Amino acid sequence: MAAVLAVSLLLGGCGGDDAPEGGTHESSQPTGTTSTTSGAPEQEPWQALDGPLGRCGPQPSDVTDAGFAPTVLQDEAIGKITAVTAGTGPTVAILLHQTDGNGLCGWLPYAADLVAEPGVQVLAIDLCGFGESDCPGGRRSGAAQADAVTIAVKEARTRLHATRVVVVGASMGGSVALMAAAGDVKIDTAVDLSGPLDWDGIEVIDGGRALRVPVLVAMADDEGEDAVAGSQSIVDQAPESSRFEPAESGHGYRLLLDGDARPTALADTVSAWIRG
Repeated sequence: MAAVLAVSLLLGGCGGDDAPEGGTHESSQPTGTTSTTSGAPEQEPWQALDGPLGRCGPQPSDVTDAGFAPTVLQDEAIGKITAVTAGTGPTVAILLHQTDGNGLCGWLPYAADLVAEPGVQVLAIDLCGFGESDCPGGRRSGAAQADAVTIAVKEARTRLHATRVVVVGASMGGSVALMAAAGDVKIDTAVDLSGPLDWDGIEVIDGGRALRVPVLVAMADDEGEDAVAGSQSIVDQAPESSRFEPAESGHGYRLLLDGDARPTALADTVSAWIRG
Protein backbone atom coordinates (compact mmCIF):
# COMPACT_ATOMS: atom_id res chain seq x y z
CA MET A 1 0.00 0.00 0.00
CA ALA A 2 2.97 2.32 0.52
CA ALA A 3 3.42 2.74 -3.22
CA VAL A 4 -0.24 3.54 -3.63
CA LEU A 5 -0.17 6.15 -0.90
CA ALA A 6 2.83 7.87 -2.41
CA VAL A 7 1.05 9.10 -5.52
CA SER A 8 -1.47 11.81 -6.34
CA LEU A 9 -4.20 12.14 -8.93
CA LEU A 10 -4.65 14.99 -11.34
CA LEU A 11 -8.10 15.56 -9.89
CA GLY A 12 -8.93 18.55 -11.95
CA GLY A 13 -8.59 16.64 -15.19
CA CYS A 14 -10.67 13.53 -14.65
CA GLY A 15 -12.87 13.70 -17.70
CA GLY A 16 -14.08 16.79 -19.41
CA ASP A 17 -17.77 16.18 -18.82
CA ASP A 18 -17.72 15.50 -15.09
CA ALA A 19 -19.10 18.89 -14.16
CA PRO A 20 -22.60 18.55 -15.65
CA GLU A 21 -23.04 15.07 -14.20
CA GLY A 22 -23.71 15.95 -10.58
CA GLY A 23 -26.21 14.46 -8.20
CA THR A 24 -28.95 16.91 -9.11
CA HIS A 25 -30.88 16.21 -12.29
CA GLU A 26 -32.22 18.75 -14.73
CA SER A 27 -35.97 19.09 -14.66
CA SER A 28 -36.10 18.27 -18.36
CA GLN A 29 -35.19 14.66 -17.67
CA PRO A 30 -38.16 12.27 -17.74
CA THR A 31 -39.51 10.83 -14.52
CA GLY A 32 -41.91 8.01 -13.79
CA THR A 33 -45.48 8.36 -15.01
CA THR A 34 -48.94 7.94 -13.56
CA SER A 35 -52.27 7.82 -15.37
CA THR A 36 -54.66 10.76 -15.28
CA THR A 37 -58.44 10.52 -15.55
CA SER A 38 -58.11 11.32 -19.24
CA GLY A 39 -55.75 8.38 -19.71
CA ALA A 40 -52.76 10.58 -20.58
CA PRO A 41 -49.54 9.93 -18.68
CA GLU A 42 -48.53 12.48 -16.09
CA GLN A 43 -44.99 12.89 -14.85
CA GLU A 44 -44.41 12.21 -11.18
CA PRO A 45 -42.79 15.18 -9.42
CA TRP A 46 -39.24 14.73 -8.25
CA GLN A 47 -38.62 15.24 -4.56
CA ALA A 48 -35.64 16.24 -2.46
CA LEU A 49 -34.37 13.67 0.02
CA ASP A 50 -34.59 14.37 3.74
CA GLY A 51 -31.62 15.20 5.94
CA PRO A 52 -28.03 15.46 4.66
CA LEU A 53 -28.98 14.11 1.23
CA GLY A 54 -31.13 17.15 0.62
CA ARG A 55 -27.97 18.63 -0.91
CA CYS A 56 -28.40 16.21 -3.83
CA GLY A 57 -31.45 18.09 -5.07
CA PRO A 58 -34.72 16.68 -6.44
CA GLN A 59 -34.64 12.96 -7.20
CA PRO A 60 -37.00 10.55 -9.00
CA SER A 61 -39.25 8.29 -6.98
CA ASP A 62 -37.04 5.21 -7.24
CA VAL A 63 -34.25 7.14 -5.52
CA THR A 64 -36.45 8.58 -2.81
CA ASP A 65 -37.89 5.09 -2.18
CA ALA A 66 -34.53 3.28 -2.06
CA GLY A 67 -34.01 3.84 1.65
CA PHE A 68 -30.65 5.60 1.53
CA ALA A 69 -29.31 6.01 5.04
CA PRO A 70 -26.64 8.67 5.66
CA THR A 71 -23.70 7.63 7.80
CA VAL A 72 -20.26 8.93 8.77
CA LEU A 73 -17.05 6.88 8.72
CA GLN A 74 -14.54 8.20 11.24
CA ASP A 75 -10.82 7.60 11.59
CA GLU A 76 -8.53 9.67 13.78
CA ALA A 77 -5.71 9.73 11.22
CA ILE A 78 -7.75 9.86 8.01
CA GLY A 79 -10.64 12.09 9.04
CA LYS A 80 -14.39 12.08 8.46
CA ILE A 81 -15.84 10.35 5.40
CA THR A 82 -19.53 10.94 4.78
CA ALA A 83 -21.45 8.16 3.08
CA VAL A 84 -24.83 6.56 2.42
CA THR A 85 -25.93 2.95 2.53
CA ALA A 86 -28.88 1.08 1.07
CA GLY A 87 -29.90 -2.45 0.17
CA THR A 88 -29.49 -5.88 1.71
CA GLY A 89 -27.21 -8.80 1.04
CA PRO A 90 -23.72 -10.23 1.43
CA THR A 91 -22.15 -8.20 -1.38
CA VAL A 92 -21.21 -4.57 -0.75
CA ALA A 93 -20.50 -2.25 -3.68
CA ILE A 94 -18.38 0.72 -2.62
CA LEU A 95 -19.17 3.55 -5.03
CA LEU A 96 -16.55 6.22 -5.80
CA HIS A 97 -17.73 9.36 -7.55
CA GLN A 98 -16.55 11.71 -10.27
CA THR A 99 -15.10 15.21 -9.77
CA ASP A 100 -18.45 16.90 -10.29
CA GLY A 101 -18.40 18.79 -7.01
CA ASN A 102 -21.41 17.04 -5.51
CA GLY A 103 -19.70 13.92 -4.31
CA LEU A 104 -21.71 10.74 -3.86
CA CYS A 105 -24.93 12.33 -5.16
CA GLY A 106 -24.09 11.35 -8.71
CA TRP A 107 -24.34 7.65 -7.83
CA LEU A 108 -27.85 7.72 -6.36
CA PRO A 109 -29.87 6.88 -9.52
CA TYR A 110 -27.73 3.85 -10.41
CA ALA A 111 -27.45 2.76 -6.78
CA ALA A 112 -31.24 2.78 -6.48
CA ASP A 113 -31.48 0.44 -9.47
CA LEU A 114 -28.76 -1.81 -8.05
CA VAL A 115 -30.45 -2.34 -4.67
CA ALA A 116 -33.93 -2.79 -6.14
CA GLU A 117 -33.23 -6.53 -5.96
CA PRO A 118 -31.84 -8.14 -2.78
CA GLY A 119 -28.30 -9.44 -2.57
CA VAL A 120 -26.33 -6.20 -2.80
CA GLN A 121 -25.74 -3.33 -0.42
CA VAL A 122 -24.26 -0.06 -1.63
CA LEU A 123 -21.86 2.13 0.31
CA ALA A 124 -21.42 5.37 -1.62
CA ILE A 125 -18.82 7.69 -0.10
CA ASP A 126 -17.71 11.30 -0.46
CA LEU A 127 -14.02 11.11 -1.27
CA CYS A 128 -11.66 13.43 0.58
CA GLY A 129 -12.30 17.06 -0.28
CA PHE A 130 -15.73 16.39 -1.78
CA GLY A 131 -19.24 16.63 -0.39
CA GLU A 132 -19.12 16.70 3.39
CA SER A 133 -15.97 14.64 3.88
CA ASP A 134 -13.25 16.30 5.94
CA CYS A 135 -9.71 14.93 5.67
CA PRO A 136 -6.66 16.51 7.34
CA GLY A 137 -5.58 19.59 5.44
CA GLY A 138 -8.47 19.21 3.01
CA ARG A 139 -6.42 16.69 1.04
CA ARG A 140 -7.55 15.49 -2.37
CA SER A 141 -4.38 13.56 -3.19
CA GLY A 142 -4.24 9.98 -4.32
CA ALA A 143 -2.99 9.07 -0.84
CA ALA A 144 -6.05 10.64 0.77
CA GLN A 145 -8.46 8.90 -1.59
CA ALA A 146 -6.77 5.54 -1.05
CA ASP A 147 -7.18 6.12 2.69
CA ALA A 148 -10.89 6.89 2.20
CA VAL A 149 -11.36 3.60 0.37
CA THR A 150 -9.55 1.76 3.17
CA ILE A 151 -12.07 3.13 5.68
CA ALA A 152 -14.96 2.14 3.40
CA VAL A 153 -13.68 -1.42 2.98
CA LYS A 154 -13.35 -1.77 6.74
CA GLU A 155 -16.93 -0.53 7.13
CA ALA A 156 -18.14 -3.02 4.53
CA ARG A 157 -16.39 -5.97 6.14
CA THR A 158 -17.33 -5.16 9.74
CA ARG A 159 -20.55 -3.20 10.17
CA LEU A 160 -22.16 -4.30 6.88
CA HIS A 161 -20.88 -7.90 7.23
CA ALA A 162 -19.83 -8.20 3.60
CA THR A 163 -18.53 -11.50 2.29
CA ARG A 164 -17.81 -9.88 -1.09
CA VAL A 165 -16.58 -6.30 -1.61
CA VAL A 166 -16.52 -4.60 -5.00
CA VAL A 167 -15.09 -1.11 -5.51
CA VAL A 168 -16.80 0.73 -8.37
CA GLY A 169 -15.55 4.10 -9.57
CA ALA A 170 -16.56 6.63 -12.22
CA SER A 171 -13.91 8.81 -13.89
CA MET A 172 -11.60 9.90 -11.04
CA GLY A 173 -13.28 7.26 -8.90
CA GLY A 174 -12.44 4.64 -11.51
CA SER A 175 -8.75 5.45 -11.22
CA VAL A 176 -8.99 5.23 -7.42
CA ALA A 177 -10.81 1.88 -7.77
CA LEU A 178 -7.83 0.51 -9.71
CA MET A 179 -5.50 1.83 -7.00
CA ALA A 180 -7.53 -0.16 -4.48
CA ALA A 181 -7.23 -3.25 -6.69
CA ALA A 182 -3.44 -2.83 -6.62
CA GLY A 183 -3.26 -2.12 -2.88
CA ASP A 184 -3.46 -4.28 0.18
CA VAL A 185 -7.09 -3.61 1.09
CA LYS A 186 -9.26 -6.70 1.12
CA ILE A 187 -11.50 -6.41 -1.93
CA ASP A 188 -12.71 -9.06 -4.36
CA THR A 189 -12.84 -7.05 -7.57
CA ALA A 190 -13.03 -3.50 -8.94
CA VAL A 191 -14.85 -1.66 -11.71
CA ASP A 192 -13.32 1.32 -13.53
CA LEU A 193 -15.70 3.47 -15.60
CA SER A 194 -13.72 5.96 -17.72
CA GLY A 195 -10.85 6.28 -15.26
CA PRO A 196 -8.31 8.70 -16.78
CA LEU A 197 -4.95 7.31 -17.78
CA ASP A 198 -3.08 10.64 -17.61
CA TRP A 199 -2.64 10.88 -13.86
CA ASP A 200 0.54 10.68 -11.84
CA GLY A 201 -0.38 7.43 -10.11
CA ILE A 202 -0.79 5.29 -13.21
CA GLU A 203 2.56 3.61 -12.52
CA VAL A 204 1.09 2.21 -9.30
CA ILE A 205 -0.87 -0.37 -11.29
CA ASP A 206 2.08 -0.93 -13.65
CA GLY A 207 -0.08 -1.06 -16.75
CA GLY A 208 -2.35 -3.58 -15.02
CA ARG A 209 0.42 -5.95 -13.89
CA ALA A 210 0.21 -4.74 -10.25
CA LEU A 211 -3.50 -5.45 -9.96
CA ARG A 212 -4.19 -8.18 -7.42
CA VAL A 213 -7.83 -8.94 -8.26
CA PRO A 214 -9.84 -9.18 -11.49
CA VAL A 215 -11.17 -5.88 -12.81
CA LEU A 216 -13.84 -4.70 -15.21
CA VAL A 217 -12.75 -1.63 -17.19
CA ALA A 218 -15.06 0.34 -19.48
CA MET A 219 -14.03 3.15 -21.82
CA ALA A 220 -16.05 4.77 -24.58
CA ASP A 221 -14.78 5.25 -28.12
CA ASP A 222 -15.39 8.99 -27.96
CA GLU A 223 -12.75 9.27 -25.21
CA GLY A 224 -10.16 8.76 -27.95
CA GLU A 225 -8.07 5.94 -29.34
CA ASP A 226 -5.31 6.32 -26.74
CA ALA A 227 -7.75 6.07 -23.82
CA VAL A 228 -9.43 2.98 -25.27
CA ALA A 229 -6.12 1.29 -26.11
CA GLY A 230 -4.71 2.12 -22.68
CA SER A 231 -7.73 0.70 -20.89
CA GLN A 232 -7.62 -2.45 -22.99
CA SER A 233 -3.92 -2.81 -22.20
CA ILE A 234 -4.60 -2.62 -18.47
CA VAL A 235 -7.08 -5.47 -18.76
CA ASP A 236 -4.66 -7.51 -20.87
CA GLN A 237 -2.10 -7.36 -18.05
CA ALA A 238 -4.60 -7.75 -15.19
CA PRO A 239 -5.42 -11.00 -13.38
CA GLU A 240 -7.28 -13.75 -15.19
CA SER A 241 -11.00 -13.17 -15.85
CA SER A 242 -10.55 -9.39 -16.04
CA ARG A 243 -12.69 -7.81 -18.72
CA PHE A 244 -12.75 -4.78 -21.01
CA GLU A 245 -16.12 -3.35 -22.00
CA PRO A 246 -16.26 -0.91 -24.94
CA ALA A 247 -18.96 1.67 -25.48
CA GLU A 248 -19.73 4.10 -28.27
CA SER A 249 -20.07 7.16 -26.07
CA GLY A 250 -20.45 8.35 -22.50
CA HIS A 251 -18.21 9.13 -19.56
CA GLY A 252 -18.42 7.83 -16.01
CA TYR A 253 -22.03 7.69 -14.84
CA ARG A 254 -23.21 8.22 -18.42
CA LEU A 255 -21.95 4.76 -19.29
CA LEU A 256 -24.60 3.34 -16.96
CA LEU A 257 -27.53 5.74 -17.35
CA ASP A 258 -28.45 7.52 -20.55
CA GLY A 259 -29.59 11.14 -20.84
CA ASP A 260 -33.10 10.10 -19.79
CA ALA A 261 -31.76 8.35 -16.66
CA ARG A 262 -32.55 4.92 -18.12
CA PRO A 263 -30.11 2.02 -17.56
CA THR A 264 -27.87 1.16 -20.49
CA ALA A 265 -26.79 -2.34 -21.56
CA LEU A 266 -23.51 -1.72 -19.74
CA ALA A 267 -25.45 -1.07 -16.52
CA ASP A 268 -26.67 -4.66 -16.62
CA THR A 269 -23.12 -5.89 -17.27
CA VAL A 270 -21.74 -3.94 -14.31
CA SER A 271 -24.57 -5.08 -12.05
CA ALA A 272 -23.91 -8.71 -12.95
CA TRP A 273 -20.17 -8.21 -12.32
CA ILE A 274 -20.90 -6.73 -8.90
CA ARG A 275 -23.15 -9.62 -7.97
CA GLY A 276 -20.48 -12.07 -9.06
